[in-house]
Amino acid sequence: MSVETLRSGVVTLASSAEPRRLDRAVACAFPTLIASRAAAKRACKQGRVLVNGAPAEPSRWVHPGDRLQLVASQSARAAVFGLSLRVLFEDPWMAVVYKPPGYPVSGNRHRTIAHALPFNLAPSDRPDALPAPWPAHRLDAATSGLLVVGKTGHALAALNEAFATGQVRKTYRALVRGRLEGPVTVDRPLDLKAARTHVVPLDTCRSVRCGWITAVDASPAQGRTHQLRRHLSALGHPILGDALYTASGPLLKGSGLYLSATHVALRHPRGDLPEVALEVGQPHKFTALWRRTREAWAAKHRQHP
Repeated sequence: MSVETLRSGVVTLASSAEPRRLDRAVACAFPTLIASRAAAKRACKQGRVLVNGAPAEPSRWVHPGDRLQLVASQSARAAVFGLSLRVLFEDPWMAVVYKPPGYPVSGNRHRTIAHALPFNLAPSDRPDALPAPWPAHRLDAATSGLLVVGKTGHALAALNEAFATGQVRKTYRALVRGRLEGPVTVDRPLDLKAARTHVVPLDTCRSVRCGWITAVDASPAQGRTHQLRRHLSALGHPILGDALYTASGPLLKGSGLYLSATHVALRHPRGDLPEVALEVGQPHKFTALWRRTREAWAAKHRQHP
């Protein structure tokens, strides 16, 4: 069952938006709900896309100020995935949960974080409550950390907009190959779109296997696909465990990706409520690897002074 048949949301097109076909506008307006332009066209044909309150054909052109609404299919419900998640914040409009590594955020499989959200979060009592909570952004399946969730149509639309326009402050902890000694900003387009990441080294450790490893905090200004992984690789410091962006082969293959979303701060989608700012420590496996690396280096030099 496709994701787009399950959820709803509301977006008002910004005054700066260019006129475009409805199917294109829907695909852009609901990136976490609609997987493609073809999916947007199907939703329009099913009467689940309203423009200013009325169903519209996918070929209709929409303009700044138009209100787009994606209506959930009441007949479609995904089976709940009984995975317990750590809930760090929850109210009737939104939530922030801790995503464990190894699970995709959403998709056409049962074992996703999206399908686990109803198992962990209370239904919203607001008039525009979604049929079930839904993620407002993505984390790679291999990445752990803080995931922001919308629980109402208006909240999810506001959260989607905040992520799309760079209004959310995010920091990720990563362990990377090599020695990085000072802060650096990587300003390197990805997929022909602007992408900038600020990287701050926190500590370095001698490594028997690769000379050095460095713990860094990385903050992306945008949210391009695999932005941190690609930028750190381009910097010459690929993330440990990254089989996709490590040219010479991943260090610690099979141990997972050493990347975790540890801090998020954003305006509450209600607007009149306090900012939501949360921070968690790095995963235990980061600390354990750091300790083992130090011990291995010390043991080697005791044997070969």
